[in-house]
Amino acid sequence: MVKRKIYWKDLLQSFTSSKGRFLSILILMMLGSLALVGLKVTSPNIEASANAYLSTAKTFDLALMSNYGLDSNDQEELEQIEGAEVEFGYLTDVTMDNGQDAIRLYSKPEKISNFQVTEGRLPQEEQEIALAAHLHDKYSLGQTITFKEKEASSSTLKEQTFTITGFVHSAEMLSQRDLGYAGSGSGTLTGYGLVMPSQFDEKVYSIARLKYKNLEGLNSFSTDYEETVKQDQEELEKLLSDNGKARLELVKKEGQVSLDKGQERIRKAQENLQEGKNRLSSAEGRLQLQESQLALLPQTQREQVASQLVKAREELTKEKEKLAEAEKSISQQVEKLERSQKNLDNLTEPTYQVYNRQTIPGGQGYLMYSNATSSIRAVGNIFPVVLYAVAAMVTFTTMARFVDEERTNAGIFKALGYRSKDIIAKFLVYGLVAGTIGSIIGSILGHYVLATVIANVITKDMVVGPTPIHFYWSYSLLALILTWLASVLPAYLVAGRELHDEAAHLLLPKPPVKGSKILLEKVRFIWRRMSFTHKVTARNIFRYKQRMLMTIFGVAGSVALLFAGLGIQSSVAGVPSRQFEQIQQYQLLLAENNSATKQEKASLEEMLKGPDIKAYQKIYSKNVDKDFRGKVGLQTVTLMMTNKEDLTPFIHLQEGQKELQLKDGAVITAKLAQLAGIKIGQSLELDGKKIEVAAITENYVGHFIYMNQRSYQKIYGQLPEKNTYLVSLQDPSQTSVEKQAGLVMNQAAVASVFQNASASRLFDSVASSLNQTMTILVLVSVLLAIVILYNLTNINVNERIRELSTVKVLGFHNKEVTFYIYRETMLLSLVGIILGLVSGFYLHQFLIQMISPATILFYPRVAWEVYALPIGAVLLILILLGFFVNHHLRKVDMLEALKSID
Repeated sequence: MVKRKIYWKDLLQSFTSSKGRFLSILILMMLGSLALVGLKVTSPNIEASANAYLSTAKTFDLALMSNYGLDSNDQEELEQIEGAEVEFGYLTDVTMDNGQDAIRLYSKPEKISNFQVTEGRLPQEEQEIALAAHLHDKYSLGQTITFKEKEASSSTLKEQTFTITGFVHSAEMLSQRDLGYAGSGSGTLTGYGLVMPSQFDEKVYSIARLKYKNLEGLNSFSTDYEETVKQDQEELEKLLSDNGKARLELVKKEGQVSLDKGQERIRKAQENLQEGKNRLSSAEGRLQLQESQLALLPQTQREQVASQLVKAREELTKEKEKLAEAEKSISQQVEKLERSQKNLDNLTEPTYQVYNRQTIPGGQGYLMYSNATSSIRAVGNIFPVVLYAVAAMVTFTTMARFVDEERTNAGIFKALGYRSKDIIAKFLVYGLVAGTIGSIIGSILGHYVLATVIANVITKDMVVGPTPIHFYWSYSLLALILTWLASVLPAYLVAGRELHDEAAHLLLPKPPVKGSKILLEKVRFIWRRMSFTHKVTARNIFRYKQRMLMTIFGVAGSVALLFAGLGIQSSVAGVPSRQFEQIQQYQLLLAENNSATKQEKASLEEMLKGPDIKAYQKIYSKNVDKDFRGKVGLQTVTLMMTNKEDLTPFIHLQEGQKELQLKDGAVITAKLAQLAGIKIGQSLELDGKKIEVAAITENYVGHFIYMNQRSYQKIYGQLPEKNTYLVSLQDPSQTSVEKQAGLVMNQAAVASVFQNASASRLFDSVASSLNQTMTILVLVSVLLAIVILYNLTNINVNERIRELSTVKVLGFHNKEVTFYIYRETMLLSLVGIILGLVSGFYLHQFLIQMISPATILFYPRVAWEVYALPIGAVLLILILLGFFVNHHLRKVDMLEALKSID
């Protein structure tokens, strides 16, 4: 009993007598747990928050839209799908009364994709509307709002003025910042509204929303959900594969009947016009005869008859004008009918597009959410591993020093009859307690601080609301296991290795590390010129090899993590300027309306020659879906074809410093090549064709394929008509871009407008969350460097306190004593900095490949600050620690230190 009491008293004393060591291990484990838990729980937290919102709103799983709408045959076929609930609705894009802001109006749903009210109520009567909640600052309840449609002649709304009854969040648009593209206004959606279905003057539905039973309860961001919804989508597409042909025949048949009726009305109008012309001709002849006989009348009758003839002439003139207007109207109707007939004859088979939550128009919020969570998850898979590895190395050195300090006590306990495992248990308990406390604190901070900060950044502009905090025991347990491996395992290995000797050996002081000649001594012309202290420093560095390696690798690990964190921030910050100012130098991309007349196209060309337009070029462009099975799923690839050898000055194609030209084959972007695993000279399968890759160009946002007409014709067999304008503006500011986008969108020849700023905003959503995360991890890396350098320096001083006392007794000044030992730390740290910068460079390159979303490639180059800041941070820590060491050595009683062995 007494022996046990002494044992526990000694164990307790080991905690109280070495607070610095205990705190250093605790902090190291805390930092590891903080990074691991905080990064790992962020994604499931915000995914759980989004899932709760989507479940409450009964959000659709798949949606179907057709460019011809969905008729009764389509509806009947969709309603027969087993295991799926379907609801039909309307939608249209309109412009607010300011002429710029585009709004998407939805018909009020009953059971799928319900809107969540944030203020007021949903519309219940005609001419009532609920607006998107983020428009609350611009509009208020009870206010009337007026819309206008792009083509007033083909209005889809019965009314244009509505009264605001509430503000809502949409289940289909998670983002309140980037809502996607619009068919009105500036081409970029500003908001959305909800009106009664009866307000739409449409014969067919615009959209069908489907909710599947086999997807109920699944995490919307999980692999299971994605794979299942993909199967459902493939089945739906297969079901609709023959609908286009049948629909085209029906539309043409109905259209021809309508045109025939119109032709009949025109024929009757032409007959009536000819009858009117005949009557007018007869009246003209009679009037001329009467006018010729006027001179034969007596003077008394002549004036009266002349007056009557003048009135008759005026009436005849009016009749001529009416007939001329009628003839003009008929001519216009004939022209319109001929154009309609031509359009009907040229109608192509309608497309039925099946969307999931990410691909539906306005679904950028899902993509942002998914991109952000995947990036944070990828960081959490790599960053903590490096951090734990560095912490484990430093802990190993710390525990080795602890065992050396307790060597004599261990010998005493062995002499008293304690078993080796009892003595080793003391060190295990020490590491266990320090690591466990650190891990618990780190897990709590990770759950409630780091994860909350990152989640708030990601969800700031989302409609899902604040992210609830969930405690994940699995990640906490993982952090604890890693902590024990990093803190307890080194204690066991070191103690088991050092304390296996007999008590008599343990009671003797541990022999000092033997000195030996080093390689530098053989380089005589250098060695002879070195001072005594420099020679001592060089020998001691290699004399204490374990501490040398731990210092180098500890500093290198901290610098590598610091470099990687700062490097990711730099890579993220470098994308917008590189992508949207140097590579893609156009501001607007205009999609031409297929049904536009020559006059409307000429009007657009005339506008593009205006003073605000710097340059424009017409090309052919189309979007093609590419399925990267097993990697990132379905991705949209934009194919661009030009009749020139390049796309300058709108798009700069380059590989490194080399400017690329469009010759035989295609030029594809780097991220697309990476996902497809394609190299130059190989072929990419797309749209059922094999496209030979002639070059790979630098690009950071989106997937693109560029080719000239010759290559396109070789692959596809024919040349399509150009349908897209690349436009660069004199003033590329955001205000100017919005203004010009609104102006060109009003052109009848323009179907849609894409602004580069929209793609930039999509990138910013990922960048903001990564930047905030990296800022925190950079601070963690700095704190790690402080703990490592303090710990290793403190060990170095304590291990060699007798040596330092000796040189001080020999007459060394305080500063010389400090530099006698601290010079080693500085040299080893400099080596660690160099190794850390090299390691950090490769870690950064690896990380930006791992964490970049499917549509984004991070800029591989980093700013000079990424190299300077880690160096500056470590040097600053070294300087501050130097003052601490100097102060500490001044206070040490050197005589007592020399007698310590005795």
